[in-house]
Amino acid sequence: MSDDFFEQVAADKSQLGFDYQDLVCLEYLIDMKKGESVGLEVLDDVHHERIHGGKALIQVKHSVDEAESITNRDLDLWKTLYNWSKALECISDDDIQLIFFTNKKKTIRKGLVDQLDQTTIKLTDIEETISSIKTDIDKKESAKDEGAAENPVKKYVDYIHDLNSDKKQRLFSKIFFIFSVTDIFERLRSRIEYFSIDNNKSLDVVYQLIGVYRKKKYELIKGGNKLNIDFDMFRKEFQFDRIIKLSQDRKVDFSSYHGFKNVNNINPKDGVFSKQLEDINIDSDDIIEYAMEYAATSMFIQKMISEGEFSTTEDEAVNEELYSSWRTLHKRNYNGQDISNDQNHIILARNCLYSLEDTNLVVSNSILAQPMVIGKSMELSDLRWIGWRKDWKKVYGGTK
Repeated sequence: MSDDFFEQVAADKSQLGFDYQDLVCLEYLIDMKKGESVGLEVLDDVHHERIHGGKALIQVKHSVDEAESITNRDLDLWKTLYNWSKALECISDDDIQLIFFTNKKKTIRKGLVDQLDQTTIKLTDIEETISSIKTDIDKKESAKDEGAAENPVKKYVDYIHDLNSDKKQRLFSKIFFIFSVTDIFERLRSRIEYFSIDNNKSLDVVYQLIGVYRKKKYELIKGGNKLNIDFDMFRKEFQFDRIIKLSQDRKVDFSSYHGFKNVNNINPKDGVFSKQLEDINIDSDDIIEYAMEYAATSMFIQKMISEGEFSTTEDEAVNEELYSSWRTLHKRNYNGQDISNDQNHIILARNCLYSLEDTNLVVSNSILAQPMVIGKSMELSDLRWIGWRKDWKKVYGGTK
């Protein structure tokens, strides 16, 4: 059997919503060790490649009804048994766990669920139970009127029933149940607090991780990539290390920016920021300098993000803080001023620019280097968040 089988049973890749399955995946990611990987919708809902070479396929089933139980004829359970039996035909490695992860309760009735949820299984007892279930379903099906819909669990029961004893033994001996009665957010919080995060901060950290995870997951799936995440990828690209550092009140070293300026082929002619500078008679050489600070700042921040030293959340916070400073400066700069004379208007606009350049921005307990403030100012100007003349929005159309 080819790997195409896994694509057939995987969830629809167009459904990028965030749900319980993602939270379970995030929980496994946080627990992951160096050398391991966790994936979503590759071999099963979640799969875990362990450091010792073993695998775990985790089927996640969630119910909004907290009182609901996994029954002996649960459709999700039987469908999962069917999918796992097919998956084992494709996997030669015997070092594998098949985990049924659910927030449903375990049924109190004796039967298949209880028999599978044992440290040591008794194959003959399980086979007798399956035969009994099949016989009962067949009897009820034969009593139905012609054309009546078939019990959806029947085809899965029939398939498992017809497996030979060796295949049944291999399948049933690898199954583990996790009946997750504890709220998953509480479990995520406890894992975050393991990294020396205060209890009053841990839930906020969980929400930040969820936000980055959703964004990164969307980008990967949209790009046609399978969600298979190793330790280093989660710690850096998913910004786990950075988010943890932020919550531990560590500082960012912005001083290294001064040695970073490695900018080639800068062309400041087409940007909105350069046109706004031209509007206030900034000469072409100075515009090139502004363009270099803009490009260097952008590249430096992206480098820090990729290395896990900065986060997109922090970058967005810088933009918002600088925008707030500009709004106050711009309003104060033109308060009661006569701009009917264009030369006077240009002087006032330049004062607005220069005042913003001198703004002190504190991010993650560190002061942003002044050239980075200039670079960020150019970025916001380019995005049409801010401008220098009083009438800049009429010309460029503000987007903020």
